[in-house]
Amino acid sequence: MHLPSPGNRSKFSKAFRDGTSGFTLIEVLLVVGLMSVIFLLVVPNFNIVPSTEATQKINGLAGDIRAAYDMAVLHRKPYRLVFEFKTGDYWLESTNRLDFELSDTGLNRDPSPEEVKDQIAEFEENFKEYLELAGKEVKDAESETTIQPTSPLIAARRQLAPVEWRAVEDAEWQKRELGPSFMIRAMRAEHHKALQTYEELQTDGYAYLYFFPEGYVERAVIYVAPTDEDDKTKWDQMTYTVTTRSWEGLAEVESGYKEVDISREQDVKQ
Repeated sequence: MHLPSPGNRSKFSKAFRDGTSGFTLIEVLLVVGLMSVIFLLVVPNFNIVPSTEATQKINGLAGDIRAAYDMAVLHRKPYRLVFEFKTGDYWLESTNRLDFELSDTGLNRDPSPEEVKDQIAEFEENFKEYLELAGKEVKDAESETTIQPTSPLIAARRQLAPVEWRAVEDAEWQKRELGPSFMIRAMRAEHHKALQTYEELQTDGYAYLYFFPEGYVERAVIYVAPTDEDDKTKWDQMTYTVTTRSWEGLAEVESGYKEVDISREQDVKQ
């Protein structure tokens, strides 16, 4: 390639300034317009929120599922993620009840944290009757010890009581937020009879995802959708489908609303 001599470069620059060479404004506008059309045809539509925020929120949820799975195995006790439909918030809870297991009969819906507290309080109130029937404590004169009343029911009190869950108080496990751009549109885990949807549950919508120390997370599907999508005909394509892989503790993320069968029989440990 030969560069023009200084004299020729001056002529070239002058010609450019005079408009006798180069592109006209109309030509530039035509090229820009053509490039814009090509860009719209090739690039997916991410007009809900910036794609970086979508990536951060959804991948963060998938990472939290894996982290909760690891926590259950490491600490050898059950954990669960609590999802609040209304706000899109979720957090991690644990229990020391190693006898906890999923019921064979599915639930129509998960109780809210307030309802769980009411269940525990009601159990304690009703159990007082059995404590009274067992009699009063007795003092042993020889050993100078107090013998507490007992019965088969009192001995089984801990196993009969509702499982009490407590939020994990850890710097790495603060409450997570999918909002304000995203929400839990719907969710179904193994212990649910049917899909739990925001439309049906509204402000009472809570759903739980359980993790077990044997290295197992419930088979579940979670649908995360934008909160500001006015055109519901496009809601399905704007939704993200998050599916758990039970024995691996992983979560797969797909764009769009995908029908998923979460039956246990289809997720057998290899």
